[in-house]
Amino acid sequence: MHPIPIQEEILRDALGAAGLSMQVTSQRMMGGYGISLKGHLFAHVCSEGMGLRLSPEDQTALLAVPGAKPLRFALDPARSAKFVLVPEPMMDQLPALSSWVKKAAKFSSANIGLSPAAKRAHQKTPRPGRK
Repeated sequence: MHPIPIQEEILRDALGAAGLSMQVTSQRMMGGYGISLKGHLFAHVCSEGMGLRLSPEDQTALLAVPGAKPLRFALDPARSAKFVLVPEPMMDQLPALSSWVKKAAKFSSANIGLSPAAKRAHQKTPRPGRK
């Protein structure tokens, strides 16, 4: 298993290969680090490996790959149901990994709604016809 800092570097490389911003933020979460892109949590790196937050269809597809398995947070099973651990060999296959990372980033940004910062900005924007 790759150490967490190496997993983060691999994740940044995969984002770059997918043509996405490599400017991610990480926050300590559930025994590892939650990784966000533009305020949207799309990955989790921990001692178990790299988990990606995917659509139900993509979860099923990734789980069909040998070595992939659901990521389980003992303290928050509902949240962990959205993440699939990437098979260890895929961590060294940048084209394959970047494809899955791109799917995770796209799903997370499309299905979370507005990021917290965008929500605050939206609340401060006056509605048409109001002062």
